[in-house]
Amino acid sequence: MTMLELSSLTRRFGDLVAVDHLDLSLPAGCLVGLLGANGAGKTTTLNMLTTLLEPTEGTAKVAGHDIRDDIMGVRRLFGYVPEHGAVYEGLSAREYLELAAVLHDLDPEVGRRRAERLLNHFDLSGVLDDRLASFSKGMRRKVLVTAALLHDPPVLFLDEPMDGLDVASQRRLAELLLELVAQGKTVLYSSHVLQQVEEICQHLVLIHEGRLLWQGAVAELRADHDGASLTDIFLSMTHQDGEAPSSWSDLLGEGV
Repeated sequence: MTMLELSSLTRRFGDLVAVDHLDLSLPAGCLVGLLGANGAGKTTTLNMLTTLLEPTEGTAKVAGHDIRDDIMGVRRLFGYVPEHGAVYEGLSAREYLELAAVLHDLDPEVGRRRAERLLNHFDLSGVLDDRLASFSKGMRRKVLVTAALLHDPPVLFLDEPMDGLDVASQRRLAELLLELVAQGKTVLYSSHVLQQVEEICQHLVLIHEGRLLWQGAVAELRADHDGASLTDIFLSMTHQDGEAPSSWSDLLGEGV
């Protein structure tokens, strides 16, 4: 079953083509790393897939629902952790997740139980009634991840989901994502931390200057590049590997 299908998905901002006719099809049960340099179009793509931004051309389907024609249907089917996700700081973690449950039409008791179990999984059970204003960056990230998972969606869009998480929480989230994929869910995972992507993603989608540059299995990509690391392959494919690094003295301008 195809869970995510992009058809000539395009977004322009004036004369700038941020996403350029992306075609992509992802099946159920896959964890896919979305890679690209800054400005490649990753976040713009995610914003279109999550119906936050209307495409200029083309469209996409999330679990069979079109992002143009069935916005509310699409929103029921995904969980989203944005890169710069904000929370309502005046609410407690419990209140924030109760609100998330209401927005997803969850039974209040079901939402409460799920929230408590997920927060316990991320070692936040003791601060359930604390205001989010008092939470660290990593603690807020855990709440956002919990909110994205609360309604048990078939598709997850994650933009730098590990940002701010401690090592133990990163491992717990990675293991949880692998379990979800084994159950048939599809995860599109965007990150600049290539080591994390290489460790947990089975497939990759690489975009460059808004266009699809490569897609396929991680093992296949590495085999095509004689077993090189994902970092070296990424730099080579995006033509960033030949740039000579400046010395500290050059950067300071000493001797000029």
